[in-house]
Amino acid sequence: MPAPARQSGFTLLEILVVVMLVGLLTAVIAGQGNWTLSEDGLDEEASRLQDTLELLNERSLFSGQLLALKLRADGWTPLAYDRNERDFLPIDDTTLKSRTLAPSLTLEWQVDALEDDEVSLSDVAENLVKEDMMATPDDLSDQAETGEGELRSDNKSDSRRDKELPQVFFFPSGEVTPVTISVLSDEELEKFRRWQISALGQVTDPDAVQDEEEDDEDPFGEER
Repeated sequence: MPAPARQSGFTLLEILVVVMLVGLLTAVIAGQGNWTLSEDGLDEEASRLQDTLELLNERSLFSGQLLALKLRADGWTPLAYDRNERDFLPIDDTTLKSRTLAPSLTLEWQVDALEDDEVSLSDVAENLVKEDMMATPDDLSDQAETGEGELRSDNKSDSRRDKELPQVFFFPSGEVTPVTISVLSDEELEKFRRWQISALGQVTDPDAVQDEEEDDEDPFGEER
């Protein structure tokens, strides 16, 4: 007597498992598509820059250390002032690593002027650096803009006289060199993102603030 033929095919449970796996895979691929909507990486780099500014400000406050940010056209480098070396050195931390932008992106910055009623950074820095550097924060900012800087006169500082100082300083008291930093796309001239950090360490998007102010005005230009 011949053996009964075995039924071939998939069980309902197997089909459900396959459907769930396909759905999960589709969700992952769709999510990755959202992460890479900015093909030139502009939004991603702008977010990294914002995180870096906020982390430097917070770390300086909690650690009591003078920190800085060296800006370049192709990226930035977080730095910490080393009292032994009497110099700003790269931070040994994975969350604050030096960053190099993609060739399609460019970094630009402008050191903002302090308002008359804001705290003077030179007063804040006097007690922090008087034993280590013959410069106030205002002097540091001026030297950073011109590319000139000189540490205290000794053998180490003599070898660094031509070394450019960072442009942005983060003081343990919460004071920060006010600056506006822009990440621009070289492929689309009108495409950019920028962040503004105040002398009190507040990081804002000046373009978003401007849009909100315009929305608060009525068609006749009067505030609501």
